[in-house]
Amino acid sequence: MLALGLIGIGANALAADTATVVVGATVLSKSNCKFNAPGTATLAFGNVDPASGSPATASTSLVLRCGGAAASATFNLTHDSGQWETAPNANRMKHATASPAEYMAYTLTLTPQSATIPKNTDQTITIDGSIAPADFQNASMGSYADSVVITLNP
Repeated sequence: MLALGLIGIGANALAADTATVVVGATVLSKSNCKFNAPGTATLAFGNVDPASGSPATASTSLVLRCGGAAASATFNLTHDSGQWETAPNANRMKHATASPAEYMAYTLTLTPQSATIPKNTDQTITIDGSIAPADFQNASMGSYADSVVITLNP
């Protein structure tokens, strides 16, 4: 009887077990694009006159370059709506010291937003900003700022 008990324990100890292996791969683009150093730009509207009836505008640029195995690369740029947005494409700058917080809306345009370029060729991206008179004519005096992330694919 003792022998049967030992046989039963041995059978349970040798029971099969299973494991799962997750398999995956990411196929990379034949191209890779990057902003040239330093990868930052400042869009400075400067002094905005609240008596003006014209939009306040500013422009700056970034430079990108694509490499990789392909002879050319198609890139696409997107941007978020900044730190103080109320909805997609609703960029706002925040007043530096006003309490309660005050904001001023602005628009941002990237040109070109998408293009196909030869590899290892610099491409200048123009970043244009505009503040409508209705957004600055009643704004409190002082400095306003925001930070926007531009994403470059691939």
